[in-house]
Amino acid sequence: MVLILSILFSTVWAHECNYKMELSFDMNAGVLKGSVKINTDHDSVTLLDTSANITSIKNGRLIVKNNLPVLLREGKKEPIELSFLYGFGLKSGDLLLLEGWYPAIELMCSYDTLIKDSNLKVVTEATSVKKSDKGTLYSFEHPLDALHIVASTKYKISSIDTESGMKLSTYLYPEDAPLSQKYLQKSAQYFKKYKKMFGFLPFDSFRVAEAPFPAGYSMPTFTLIGKQIIDKPFVFDSSLGHEIVHQWFGNYVYAPYRGNWVEGLTTFYSDYLYAKEAGEGARYRKELLIKYDSYVNSENEIALIEFTSKTKESKNAIGYGKSAFFFYMLERKIGKEAFERGVKKLLKEYPFKTASYKDLRRVFEEASGKKLLEFFKTWVYRKGAFDFTIYNTKLSFVDDRYILTFDIHSNGKLTRLPIKVCSEDECLWETIDLSKKRQRLELDIEPKKIVVDENYEIFRRLQPAEVPPVIARILEGDVTVVVDRADKKRFSKMLRVFKKIVYADEVKYDTLKKEDILILGANNSFLKQIALDFEMAGDTKVEVFKNPFNRSKVVAVFESRKLSRAIFFKLRHLGKYSTVVMKNGKIIEKITKPSQKGAVFKVRSGSYALKPTLDPLSSIYPALLNQKVVFVGEQHTKFSNHLNQLKIIKALVESGKKVAIGMEMFQEPYQEYLDQFIEGKIDEKEMLRKTEYFKRWKYNYHLYRPIILYAKKQKLPIVALNIEREITQKVVREGIDSLNRRERSRVPDSIDFSNEEYKDELRMIFSSHQSQMFKNFDEFFYAQLLWDETMAKNVVKYLKKNPDRTMVVLAGNGHVMFGYGIPDRVKRRGIKDYKIVINSMKPKPGIADYLLYPEPIETEKEKKIGVYLEGDDELKVVKLVENSPAVKGGIKKGDVIVAVDGNRVNSIPDLKLELFFAPKDATVTVLRGSKEVKVPISFNSEDESGREKRGAQKGFKHP
Repeated sequence: MVLILSILFSTVWAHECNYKMELSFDMNAGVLKGSVKINTDHDSVTLLDTSANITSIKNGRLIVKNNLPVLLREGKKEPIELSFLYGFGLKSGDLLLLEGWYPAIELMCSYDTLIKDSNLKVVTEATSVKKSDKGTLYSFEHPLDALHIVASTKYKISSIDTESGMKLSTYLYPEDAPLSQKYLQKSAQYFKKYKKMFGFLPFDSFRVAEAPFPAGYSMPTFTLIGKQIIDKPFVFDSSLGHEIVHQWFGNYVYAPYRGNWVEGLTTFYSDYLYAKEAGEGARYRKELLIKYDSYVNSENEIALIEFTSKTKESKNAIGYGKSAFFFYMLERKIGKEAFERGVKKLLKEYPFKTASYKDLRRVFEEASGKKLLEFFKTWVYRKGAFDFTIYNTKLSFVDDRYILTFDIHSNGKLTRLPIKVCSEDECLWETIDLSKKRQRLELDIEPKKIVVDENYEIFRRLQPAEVPPVIARILEGDVTVVVDRADKKRFSKMLRVFKKIVYADEVKYDTLKKEDILILGANNSFLKQIALDFEMAGDTKVEVFKNPFNRSKVVAVFESRKLSRAIFFKLRHLGKYSTVVMKNGKIIEKITKPSQKGAVFKVRSGSYALKPTLDPLSSIYPALLNQKVVFVGEQHTKFSNHLNQLKIIKALVESGKKVAIGMEMFQEPYQEYLDQFIEGKIDEKEMLRKTEYFKRWKYNYHLYRPIILYAKKQKLPIVALNIEREITQKVVREGIDSLNRRERSRVPDSIDFSNEEYKDELRMIFSSHQSQMFKNFDEFFYAQLLWDETMAKNVVKYLKKNPDRTMVVLAGNGHVMFGYGIPDRVKRRGIKDYKIVINSMKPKPGIADYLLYPEPIETEKEKKIGVYLEGDDELKVVKLVENSPAVKGGIKKGDVIVAVDGNRVNSIPDLKLELFFAPKDATVTVLRGSKEVKVPISFNSEDESGREKRGAQKGFKHP
């Protein structure tokens, strides 16, 4: 809803001017004939842009000055007289003369408009209406920048006189005439409310006129409301009140064209006021910030002083939203009483005059006794919102107090910031000095979080967690549209609206990090790839999700079986919702997804109290028997974890279950060799060679051997779950987009990136012990998801082919805890009956169904000869471990290992395999110079302390 501003620059009524018009309408020809008399003390007046055809000029002449048309007076006393024609094109009995229809001038004038007899029922700016034999004279006695006429042959008119002496009227189409009484009653209530608030009524009459097109305009003494929304509840509840407030701000006190403040103050006294009265003030302020976050960016940002009118949603978010928030913050700064005094002073000093932000500052300074120059500089004359981040949080305890330190970075729009520091039970308020980067707080409570501005009292950029994914993000801005080639024709009209369009089979994952994305079609192949949980409902649905690659961006999905222009018009008014469902043109569901309240920064602190009733491992067996999948997590290097896995497998087998074992440790291209081993077609050594165990899994094979041998004995299928290492390594080095078509075919066709909790858990794992293996967190994250999705895919694929089987999945704790890794992805693929068992982990809420705490137990160690080698494929000895079997046997620096017990080796995996099956006394053949030398090795004499020292030297490999 907007106030019409027609002039091209700010005007102040400093001279007398009266603009008289006589108008007659040729309804058949659709032509308006008009005559004008302009009485002014100016010697010349500038004509504004007009579509009217001036046919004659009297007492003046038309010249061009500074590329503008100027009427130059001839004679000091006589008014300039004009005749003009305007083709109005009457449509269905409606006449709308809003802009450019008459020879308007730059000056603000009072208007006397005589409309000669016609069957039109007319609404225009008028403080008095008089009928005579000549027609009807509409006079507006105050300075006005432009005149508007709305008329129809179809209007039904209803009127009432209010207790305050105001005449209210409605001009509605016959089919909407039953709404008249409601409009009259609501208008009367609004005027009574604001008369009490502001102390007076600006006009003696007010009219509500219906328009045939979507509209919500306010002009002095009337408002224009479109037929499409005339019966909507929001119009009665807020929009009508908004237009009525404009009678004071915009139609009584005028705003300049540039630096238009009236939309903000009007919103403050209408839409925001109604929300506050309903106890929803904080919610409304947050919605203003969400709208600002959705539409405004560095490219379209303007300062309040630059705002003119709503031409696009980014302007709306600033000129209405930020401006309303400005007045809210101004009221808080100077106090409610001083603010109300300032508003009344503004109304008293600027009736039918233009007031600028500079004038507003003077008025509110005088009303409050406070200097407001810096406040106005910050929020009116400078772009942007307050923005900040808190990081590097640390907690210590000294003497009897907690010491919380953290860094804060802000953009300088505030000098001090109130924050709330909360424990589990209570909160303390602090105000911090933003001129200091490092903050230090001494506290009597153990802090769990820092909360900033939870009631949304600062105009600021929201943190990503505070912003729900909303439709507004795709209505304007640099959105990238993704469409399947097969759907291009179906969405052709919609595609014309957007600039950046890509086919689903051409999308680069890297694009998702930087863009808001709109996916067209419920069956879009790219939608399936990123595993968003979109389920079609109604005949039209749009749903917006957080962008799984970048929480500050969104991914929207749109599907419609009945595409129409009306759908897009409705979406324009539904920007604050995340999901909208329509059926037969009616909205049947609209939802805004939940978001965080306030900017919250967690502090890692506190302890959990666990009151254990420790039971034997066997006590959980009954609960596992009815599950389709049992996930048993592990810490890879602890044999006690693997022994627990074996015990669970045995328990299920002994209960009569048909068990398969899914193992992270084997990669899916080598499944056939596991099958051959279980079937007895190849032996254990050949299985390890062909599955490339020692190349692809770095952990001691003795840790897993009891499980594998038991599977062989019981003929239990072992399922290779993991994706081949070459693909994950390429993704780590070059990103997902680097994969070729063959490699893409190996990647699961659906990857869920959306779990932010999992991402946060992985971020902690990455920072603690994975950061040296990956260039950045994204690489680690993508690799982890490839592992998770591939393993989940292979679990489900096997069980669908073998529905009589139960699978025990053996994987690292990180892949199964909280259900975030493999379990949730198995569930997404349709298997929901599972339990999660985790070994040797600290208890956390929701981490697993069962936590196991095994006592330490050892197994056989790997055989190592105690040498450092030069690379995987270079078996040249570059260093020896002190007191190792190699030293005792006589291996020398520079030797090249070529065989173990006569079995040739060409790489470290070959060497590890031969050492595993070698006896305690073996012979290692080395190439020394040009001769092969046989060296006896005894593993019984290996010095354990020497074993612990290996691996400390970078750049070398060692068996």
